[in-house]
Amino acid sequence: YGGSSTFSCFSLAMAEQCLRGEELRARHQAALLKLRKKALREKARAELAWLGHQRSCLEHLQDSKGPSVMAAKQRKILTELKREQAEIQHLQNIYRAAHQERKLLLQQQREILMMRHSTAQLQEKLHNLSG
Repeated sequence: YGGSSTFSCFSLAMAEQCLRGEELRARHQAALLKLRKKALREKARAELAWLGHQRSCLEHLQDSKGPSVMAAKQRKILTELKREQAEIQHLQNIYRAAHQERKLLLQQQREILMMRHSTAQLQEKLHNLSG
């Protein structure tokens, strides 16, 4: 880093750009997980609707085993839905924590660069006063 004010400004700009990029990535990740959740719910609804249709067909045929088989399939679909929703929530928590950590590191880097910049300015002023 050396103390060059031009380099400090460049590094500060880079830290700011990284922070903006991190914010954008976090928004994209959140949007993707939201879409995944929506698709998962739609898939489960479609599967349950299909099971409902199959159940009504079996009732018309008066199949005695049909309702219990359909109930088991329905439980399986709902259990899988809950498992995948929990997985998505876990991923959201991980991404949120990682994003906050990276954001904090970038903010600390920005603060360090700003302190270096102000120190360099003070040293320059002191040098000009003494010279």
